[in-house]
Amino acid sequence: MLLASVLAALLQGTPGAAPAPAPRDTSAAYADPGTRALVTAARERRARVERTIDAYSVTARERMHASVEALSRNRTLFGRESAVRIDWRREGQSSVRVLGAREASPATSSGISLPGDLLSDAADPAFDPDRLQLSLFSFGGSAQVRTDEKKDSTEARHEVEVEVDMTPIDPLAQGSEAHYRFRSGDTTTVRMQDGGQLRMIQLEVIPRRREFRLLRGTLWIDAATGGVVRSVMTTARPFDLREDAEDIPAAITAAGPVRFAIRYVTVEYALWQNRFWLPRLTAVDAQMSMGMLAGLPVRFERSYSDYEVTASPVPQSAAYAGRTQTDTAVVRACTDEAKATPGLSCHCANGGCRVWRVEVPTDTAALLASADLPEPLAQGAGKLITGEEVESLARVLTPRLGDLAPEMDVSLLSLRNMRFNRVEGLSLGAAAEMTYGPLRADGMVRLGLADLEPNVELGVARQTMFWRTRLAGYRRLTPFDRESRALGFGASVAALLLGRDEADYFRATGAEITGEPLRAAGWTYTWRLFGEHQHGVSKNTDLSLARVWEGSDVFRSNRPANRADQAGAGLTLRREFGTDRSPVQLLTRVGAEGQTGTFDYGRGSVFARMTAPFTSRLAFALEGAAGTTTGDVPIQGAWYVGGTQSARGYEGALLGGTAFWRARAELATPTPAARLVVFGDAAWAGSRGAWSRDPRLLSAGVGASFLDGLIRMDLSRALRTPTGWRLDLYLDAAL
Repeated sequence: MLLASVLAALLQGTPGAAPAPAPRDTSAAYADPGTRALVTAARERRARVERTIDAYSVTARERMHASVEALSRNRTLFGRESAVRIDWRREGQSSVRVLGAREASPATSSGISLPGDLLSDAADPAFDPDRLQLSLFSFGGSAQVRTDEKKDSTEARHEVEVEVDMTPIDPLAQGSEAHYRFRSGDTTTVRMQDGGQLRMIQLEVIPRRREFRLLRGTLWIDAATGGVVRSVMTTARPFDLREDAEDIPAAITAAGPVRFAIRYVTVEYALWQNRFWLPRLTAVDAQMSMGMLAGLPVRFERSYSDYEVTASPVPQSAAYAGRTQTDTAVVRACTDEAKATPGLSCHCANGGCRVWRVEVPTDTAALLASADLPEPLAQGAGKLITGEEVESLARVLTPRLGDLAPEMDVSLLSLRNMRFNRVEGLSLGAAAEMTYGPLRADGMVRLGLADLEPNVELGVARQTMFWRTRLAGYRRLTPFDRESRALGFGASVAALLLGRDEADYFRATGAEITGEPLRAAGWTYTWRLFGEHQHGVSKNTDLSLARVWEGSDVFRSNRPANRADQAGAGLTLRREFGTDRSPVQLLTRVGAEGQTGTFDYGRGSVFARMTAPFTSRLAFALEGAAGTTTGDVPIQGAWYVGGTQSARGYEGALLGGTAFWRARAELATPTPAARLVVFGDAAWAGSRGAWSRDPRLLSAGVGASFLDGLIRMDLSRALRTPTGWRLDLYLDAAL
C-alpha cells in the first residue's frame, strides 16, 4: 500500500499540496546581470505568449515501468502503457478520449489487463500552457499513506494517515530567488528545418538548500523569445519519508529508511506554429528504496504529437482562476460534480482542479491491443532517451563542489545493518554517509555478538548519475564466493530460523578500488582492484530456532582459510535478454579474477539461465554454470557446490575443487504470485584435470514460489550419497 501510494503521488500528483514556503534570503541569486535578464525574459514569455492559447488538442502516449533490482535479476512489479487524445479548453469543459491502455504485474499475475483507474488518470498528461513549467516539473503531489499500528500496548488498532507534500517549487516562478541561485552557461546554435537558426543559452538552476521540493539542473532558453527549449532537472536531495512527512508510524520505517531519488526529469519542447514552445517529450528516471529492498527503479516516459492549437491575440485569464487546489471545499465540489454524472472525472494538479469529460470505448479488447499504444519500457524498445543524451544528462546533473553544503546521514542499529551467521552470530552495525557535490564518504562499524570481532569499513566515492568509483579500506568478514549473497537478508533469515548457513568465510583486511554503473542497458560490468591480508575464522554459535529439533550442533564447522597476503583484480560482466514481460528471458554472467602474493592463481566462471512458458499452463527454467582455475589455489579460492544455489538436498559447500559445473531444471504452474514447482539439480566439483560429466551430487524435489521466485521454499531429496531430505527457505529462485 505504501509503495503504490508514494509512486502514484510522485509520478502523477494528487490533491492537497501545501503552499510554497515563505520567501527567504534572495541575495546573490544571479551570477551576473546577463543571467538576471535571461530569467526575466523567460518569466515574461510565459505570461505574454503561452497564456494566449485558448485551446489545444494533442495525442499523448505514456509508459511506466517499476521493478525490483535486487538479487540476481530484475523483476517487474508494474508496467503500464496508455494513449489518449486530449482536447483542452481554457473556458468550458475539457475532454479526453482514451485510445488504448494496458497494464501488467508479472511478479503477481500473468497477462495484461485494463487499468482500473483509467477514468481518473486519463487526464494526467494534460497541461496548462500558462503553467507550462510547473505542470511538467510536478512529478510530485501529496500522498496519503495509511497503516495499522498498535496503540497504548493494546490489541486495538487504528488507522494512521500520513500527509506528504512533494510538489516542487518552480524555478521560474516569481520570488523563486528565495529558493534558487542562477548561473548562465554555454550558448548552442541549432539549424532549424526551415533554414533558420535557434540560439539557446544554458541556465543553471542551483538550489539554496537541500530540500526535496527544490530542483537542481539546467534549462536551455531560446535567446530570441525567452521560451524554454529543454529542461534537465533532478531534486536537491532524495525524498525521505522520515524527513519529509510528519507523524510517520515507526512500523513503516522499522526495516530502514523509505527514500525516493529522482535521477532526472528531462523535458524537450517543439516550436508549434512558429510561436509556441510546447512539450514534445518528457522522461523521468527514479529509484525507490524501502528498507531491505535496496533498489526499486521506476521509469516513466510521455510523448506528445499531432498538436492543434487555437490562440487569441492577447493573453487570457488563468485556467484555474477561483478553483485553487489548497481550498478543500473546491476539491470536494469538483469531486462531487464528477461523481454526479457518468463519464466525468475530477482532476486536481499543480494548485487547481477542473472537471473533465472522459470517453472510454466499451470495447476493452480493442484498448488492450490498440496500435496507438507505445511498446512497454520493460522490453527496452523505442526509448526516448538515447545514449548520447544520457551522457549529456550525466554532465549536466553531476553536482559541483560548493553548490550545496555537505549533508550527513547516520543509521544506527537499523534492520538493514543487522545480519546473522554462524561466525558472528547476531552482528549489529552503525553506518554514516556524507555527501558533498559528486563526492560521498561512508563508514561502517560492525560487531558480532558471538565472535566479538570488530569490522570496520571507510570509503570515499565519486558518483555521477550513471557511474560510481569508490576507494575503501576495510576489515570485514568475507564469504569464499563473493557472488553468493551469504551475508544478505535472505541468508540471515535461513540461518536464524532453519540453521542453514551454506557459505564458508574468512576475514580480510586491506584496501580496494571498485567501479560499477548505477544503471545501464546492454552489458553491465563491475571491476575491483584490491590488496588484502586473509586469514581463517571459526564457527562461534549454534543459536538457531532449528536447535529445537536438531539438537545442539546445528551449524557445520567453517572451513579454515589459508593465511595469505594477496593483491588482485576482478571483472564481472552481466546481461539480461528480454524481461519477465517477454516470451523468453535469458540471463548471462561471466566473471574472472586473478591474484598474486602468497598464492598466484586465477579463476573464471560462466553462468546462464533461461525462463520461458511451457504450454499455456506451465512455465519452465533451465540454469547452468561452470568454472575453473589456474595456478596454486588456496582453500578460499576454490569452487564449492551443494546447497540452494547449486544442489538442493545437500548441505552448503559440501564438495570443493579447482573446477566445477552445475545444472538445474524447473517446471512450475504459470501464476507468478504463487507457484508450485518441481525441480532437479545436478552438480560436480573436483580437480580441474579430472573433469567428469557424471554428477557427484544429484537431487529432486518440490517447492512453493512466491512473487515470481523472490521467496522460495523447497523440500528436496538427495539422490546420491549422502542421501536424505532437506527443507530450505531462501530468496531469488529461477521460478
